[in-house]
Amino acid sequence: MSESNSSAQRLSPGKIKEKCEICEESLAKYRCPGCLARTCSLQCSKRHKNNTGCSGKRDRTEFVKKAKYNENTLISDYSFLQDLQRDHINTLRENEELGIKVGVTKTNTTGRDTASDSKSGVGTAPSRVQKNIISRAKNNRQVLIRYMSPGIMRHQQNKTIWASSKSRLVWTIEIAVPEIDVEPRKWVETGFHDVCKLGDLWSRLIGYDADTTKLANPDGSEQNTRKRAKNDSIRIQLPSDDGSEHPFRSAIHKNMLDAIKDKYGCVALTQLAWLIRVQDKPANKPTFCTFDPLQPLYTQLRYQTVIEFPTIYVFSGIPSTWDGYEVKIQSQVTKSDDSSDQTIHALDQDSESTILAIKSIAEVE
Repeated sequence: MSESNSSAQRLSPGKIKEKCEICEESLAKYRCPGCLARTCSLQCSKRHKNNTGCSGKRDRTEFVKKAKYNENTLISDYSFLQDLQRDHINTLRENEELGIKVGVTKTNTTGRDTASDSKSGVGTAPSRVQKNIISRAKNNRQVLIRYMSPGIMRHQQNKTIWASSKSRLVWTIEIAVPEIDVEPRKWVETGFHDVCKLGDLWSRLIGYDADTTKLANPDGSEQNTRKRAKNDSIRIQLPSDDGSEHPFRSAIHKNMLDAIKDKYGCVALTQLAWLIRVQDKPANKPTFCTFDPLQPLYTQLRYQTVIEFPTIYVFSGIPSTWDGYEVKIQSQVTKSDDSSDQTIHALDQDSESTILAIKSIAEVE
């Protein structure tokens, strides 16, 4: 049977005999699923919950190692997915009764709304525009893009488009600098053409002098002050692979740019470690691929799998660990490492399909 989420579990007879942690007199017979506290009776279990505020429920989202994954954990996960599906259906029904549209509307470059079908629910499949970007990116740039649920912040930040007139991807990119002393340690840029080099963006940001670009404020009025603050963003020119340049407005905050200048202002691009994480790897085996900032972006994303948009990490040297696990570095991603076409919609699968898959596994067991 699966472990109970509302009452204590009975200990196996072969377990080491220990005294109740509440009365400290009788031998423990039960174990709290939430905090594993040992109790001897229902009365002590209730006292334990009252004294500690423990809910007595196991954290069903807690990571479970493969070696400890058993039938009880499988059934618990299956029940958890059922609860999620039930909550999802109830939310859709309540929204429908309140007249709330659940489809997520996006506007493409032509100004037309490209909303997904609200009847299909939220995040059940990529929209028409997303499918076009996925197809273009895979066929023309050999990069696989996966979209997340519309409720996820990373999905909302993503403004990546396929520029048909120039036959290129115009990316949203995230740059993370974990070694600086300010928060946040990363920022998101939009409108980065994949024919540009990340090294050019980095160099021109470090060489940017805000004092030479501030707008004049002759009368010192409040209105002009607000106008200057609005236009006081970092504007630079980024060269592309054909030698032409196009204007680019960076979203980096001044305090973050100052911290980067202080730490890396005198460090050459080639002396820094530029990395991009390889997807579809176990959490305990973090794998990164080296990234060349002196090459156009599309050459460095070839055969990569990207969740919404790429995140590039910048270190003073290649890190040895990541979240406590040893880091594996590979020089490049080859075509054989590329995920199959079936993974394009992996993050957009309906919860019912996931539940059926787990149910089929349980039946085999």
